[in-house]
Order: sequence, then structure tokens, then C-alpha cells
Amino acid sequence: MRKLVATIAVVSGLALAGCQTVALPSLNLNTAVSLNTVYGIENAFGVAVNAANAYKALPLCRTGTEPGVANICAKRSVIERLQSAMRKARLAVNNLVALQKAYPSVDITNALAAARSALIVVQQILLSGA
Repeated sequence: MRKLVATIAVVSGLALAGCQTVALPSLNLNTAVSLNTVYGIENAFGVAVNAANAYKALPLCRTGTEPGVANICAKRSVIERLQSAMRKARLAVNNLVALQKAYPSVDITNALAAARSALIVVQQILLSGA
């Protein structure tokens, strides 16, 4: 069932996108949200979670194959790196939100930068899996 839904989504995406080269889930946080506020970071984390879940929902690639238009699949190594990066991003975002709530008058620039960096790592991992 999951393969059928993924196949239908890919075929529909290709039809609507004018046959782009690769229809794998991707993430571009620079255009999706603003990463300079706590709310922007929270929204970016939501976007990253959705993109990561979409990638993990793809069937795994067979040994020796690469993902592409003809072979829609997810690399196991990318999923493992993605899970680790998502744990770090979740921790950074939670720390940022907790810091802002506990100390609203304190400068949160460093926590904001840490969360932004963690989310950018997630984006880079997703882009490497395509």
C-alpha cells in the first residue's frame, strides 16, 4: 500500500512539475521559512520533520542501486544519518524554546544559531539522499 501511494504521488508530482529530473522529497529551508526567529525555527523544524518522514516512507533502495526518476527509493545510510540529525535538531529547538520561555529578556542568539545549524544539517542530509 505504501509503495502504491508513493508511486501515485511521484507520478502526480512528475505530471504537475513538468517532468523534473528527480522527484524525491527535498527540503529548502532558506525559501520555506525565516530562520532568524524562534517561530521561524519552530516552523522550519515542522517542515524538516515532514520532509524526513516523507523520505523515510519511501521503499529502501536495493543494494547497488541509486535513487532517481526510474528508481524511487531511500538509502538506508541517509535514513540513519537523518535520524541522528533529527534528534539533534529536536534537542536544539526544544532548548531554544525552553530558554526563551524561562528567560524572555535574555539574548537567545547563540541558541538560535545552534538550532539553525542543526536544521541546516538536516537539510543537507536530505539533499544528499536525492
